[in-house]
Parts: sequence; structure tokens; C-alpha cells
Amino acid sequence: MKKFVFAVSLALVLATSAHAANVSIRFGILPVLDTLPMQVAVQDGLFSEQGLDVELVPFASALERDTAMQTGQLDGYFGDLIATFMLINQNVPMYIALTSWRTAPGYPMFGIALSPKNKEGAFSTMKGHSLGLSKSTIMEFLADKMEKSLGSEPGYFKRVEVKKIPIRLQMLMADQLDAALLPEPLLSLAKLKGGGVLTTADSLNLPLTVLCLHRKYFTDGAETYTRFISAYKEAVTRLAATPEKYRALMAATCRIPKPLMAEFPVYRYPQPTLPTDAELSEVQEWMIEKGLLTERMPNEIVLSPIIP
Repeated sequence: MKKFVFAVSLALVLATSAHAANVSIRFGILPVLDTLPMQVAVQDGLFSEQGLDVELVPFASALERDTAMQTGQLDGYFGDLIATFMLINQNVPMYIALTSWRTAPGYPMFGIALSPKNKEGAFSTMKGHSLGLSKSTIMEFLADKMEKSLGSEPGYFKRVEVKKIPIRLQMLMADQLDAALLPEPLLSLAKLKGGGVLTTADSLNLPLTVLCLHRKYFTDGAETYTRFISAYKEAVTRLAATPEKYRALMAATCRIPKPLMAEFPVYRYPQPTLPTDAELSEVQEWMIEKGLLTERMPNEIVLSPIIP
């Protein structure tokens, strides 16, 4: 009887300790393809298995997400490198935890779409034509990179500021723009609706988006960060092993348009890594040139101090 009571008591102590070790994380995301591993980790209970209570907080725009991070409403966030540097430069206490998306052949996360009247146009005929994008953002950084990859210096297109991506797509389809920089799945939707695709970013070999966590999760041996990485790795592994299992989840959380739901590919996501020094330098030099930063920030205040 004493052994039984001891066993029950021990179980209660262990359960209480495990519950006390649970860490709550409010994580800001956008409804985009890059965040699918996070959705898998929540749906499959992978964060819970690691003692993490992760709440994904969706935002309609990057501005709303950034404001929530600045005002301390979030413990982590998904975003591109430009936005991340801007927030850290404004003293938001966070580190880049991992690269959530790196351009990869066959998976065109971004591209330049052509309007219906220009869909057969070659790059050599497009000089001075309008290109819709959002300036001083990752979109403009990509526009510079893609123009260069096509054999021209930045400024080949006449760039037109259209911040809201759905409006950018509408203007493109109405031939009010000659071209537009769009993310997937809207890039595929533009083609399906009669437009064309001039080029994509899939061969540029760039880290485009990252997951960031508050610096408090990197103290005391960074146990919370380590558990977060373990859950995320398992989510990426499951997506690679059984992608079709997560098609419905992708459609629901990543805004896949109905005409594309059945055949749009479930992407293969990279295992957690950090951007390299050279990659961070390239982005920051571009931001300095655009007046978004005054000087380069040292990696020590940007990157996780622990390699994932």
C-alpha cells in the first residue's frame, strides 16, 4: 500500500513539474505558405509534446503584426529579413531563431507576373513597363535581384507602389499594370486567369523569411528555444514524408484559392538553419542604400546565439 501511495505521489509531482515547465508563446503569423510548418506543429501537438503552449496569432497585414511585436503583445513572429532588421533596429528584443523559407528550385515562392496583354512578352521588350510592388520591402529587394538575374541593373521596370497585394493582382488582371511582383499562390492564380510569369525567385538562393523569438527564450541554457526547434524540425520532417496529409491544412491556413487547391504543390521546407554572415550583410547593405538603416547591425544582436 505504501509503495502504491508513493508511486501515485511521484506521478503527481512529475505531472505538476511538467505542467509548471510549460511555456506559453504568442506567435504572430501571416496567412502565407512559409508558415505551414508552424501550423503542422500546432495541429499535430508537436509543440505541446515539448512543453510549449504555442498560440498562432494571425494578422491581416505585416504592419499589424509588426505593431503587435513592438508593443509587447507577441513573444515571437514570422517575417521577412527586411522587416526583422527594422524591428531589431527599433530595439525590439528578439533574435532570428531560424530561416523559415529559402528560395529553392522548383518552389517559386515569389515571381514577376505579367498582365494578360503582356503575357507573351520577353524581358527584352519590357523596359520601362510598369511593375507593381511595395517599395522599401522584401518585394523591392527581390525585384532588384530578379532584374539583375535577367541581365539588367535595377530600374529596368517603371516601379509602381501598390502596397496591398490583392489590389496589385486585380490591377494586373485588368491590364492596369504591365507586371507585378507576387507571392505564391497568387503568382499561379495570375497565370491561371490569363496572365503570364516572366521569372521567379526560386534560383536566387536567398533566405527570405525567418521565425523570431523574444530574447528571454535564449536564457538559462536556451531550453525553450531548443524545444521550439525540436518541434519545428519534426513538423518539417512530417511535411516532407507525407505532404498530401497536410493539403487541407495548407488550403485552410495559407489562403490557397479554390481553383488551385487540388494541384498546388505542398512545398518542401528547409530544416532549421540560420542565415549566413554574407546573406545578412547583403540585405543590410541594400537597406543602408535605401535609407532604411544607417549602419550595419552586428550579428550578436540579430541572430540566435545557439545554432539550431
